Amino acid sequence: MRNYAWIWFAGFVAWLVDGIISLRLHSMQHAQLAFLVAMVFLAAGLFYRRQQR
Repeated sequence: MRNYAWIWFAGFVAWLVDGIISLRLHSMQHAQLAFLVAMVFLAAGLFYRRQQR
């Protein structure tokens, strides 16, 4: 099986950037949600990478 863990990390970065933009626009609820989803993507990426080894 190929190593596709980078997709999860790309999603993490995308949601992190979205959260930062939301903070700059003073949209706190959206920023909190974006950071929460980013953490889920990070955890999934770490889990998937460990599973590959």
